[in-house]
Amino acid sequence: MAEESPSKKLRNQVKGFLCDVSPIKDSKKPYFEAILQHEGEDSKVVAFRQEDYIQFHNAETTRSLVTLDDVVLQPSVESSRKMNVFYTHSSKMSCVRERGETSKNSLSARPQCVQLSELLNMDTKSKRVNINAKIIQEVRKGNSVTRDGRYLPRTEYTVADTTGYISLTFWCEHNITVGEWYNITNVSVGKFMGKTSLSTTKKTQIVNIPSQGTAVAVQVPTETIKCDIIGVNIKNILICPRSHILKDVTSSSPTAFCFSCNAHYKPPAIIMRISGHLVLKPETGNVVEASIGDEVIRSVLTVKPGASREDIIQSFVALPPMQITIRQNLVVKMEDVPQEAEIKSEAELPVKVEPVEESIDFYSPPDHGILFSSQGRKKQIS
Repeated sequence: MAEESPSKKLRNQVKGFLCDVSPIKDSKKPYFEAILQHEGEDSKVVAFRQEDYIQFHNAETTRSLVTLDDVVLQPSVESSRKMNVFYTHSSKMSCVRERGETSKNSLSARPQCVQLSELLNMDTKSKRVNINAKIIQEVRKGNSVTRDGRYLPRTEYTVADTTGYISLTFWCEHNITVGEWYNITNVSVGKFMGKTSLSTTKKTQIVNIPSQGTAVAVQVPTETIKCDIIGVNIKNILICPRSHILKDVTSSSPTAFCFSCNAHYKPPAIIMRISGHLVLKPETGNVVEASIGDEVIRSVLTVKPGASREDIIQSFVALPPMQITIRQNLVVKMEDVPQEAEIKSEAELPVKVEPVEESIDFYSPPDHGILFSSQGRKKQIS
């Protein structure tokens, strides 16, 4: 007989102290784990309510006595523990401080947060902070090399609270939405080109929260221009399946060796990423230089695995004038220049002539041809 799921089993209440609260796992069905110390034993807690993560974290930090209601208890397969505690979507948590004082605000307690205006004058050396902020705008998206030599997804956002705004870089993929407020913990403070900015770390946790007020209004300037590509510089980066950069790889070699993985990989397992910068000549104004990343390059060029750097450069130079959107010296979109439909005068418009009733001759309007709209151009590189 199949074992009942945790949601269908008898509900219980447990009390104890939380420790070892894990990061949130699995972006599709989020959950996190913790250890509950109670009645002389340790039980593993598996929690499915992502919105209660901050409460667990706060209870661990303050060493507060917690009560978990409507949880499911199951015998543990680990010899060191008797029971596992499943904290489901219908479970609830209440918290009392260790000294016996009831925490009236325990349900809304969060790690202490810094206002964004305070960060501008803060010493940025080796600082980790927690913030409550609204995601205002995605500034740029691409891949970059980390300090440990991996080539990872990197997205830069402008975030704001009620006091100010700042740039926040998210490493790897994150399930966030522009326009929403988030509690973001363990972000690193640094300076880039003299400006204070934030970056996520391996310990960063992101939890969606209710609105914290009216955020400071800010918009990153974006420019769309029609221009000709008069110069291009492109570099190819080869990475292994675990996102480590590969060096000294030749096309004649049957495998590529990754020193970080200590493993040889077949050519189909190797991923090529492209980046560089373009020199653009607008219809009016001065020459513009802008960086471009892999995602935008592949939106206009079909790059086959064996394509060389020279092939990609020649394909870029051969492109006709394009409509290019630039944000902070980064190309965020490339597309064909829209075709403007020709407006005909009233005298040129076709006129339908009704046939004469007795006549066997019929008159049709003149054929002016069919006006085709421009279709997307994507050049293929062999």
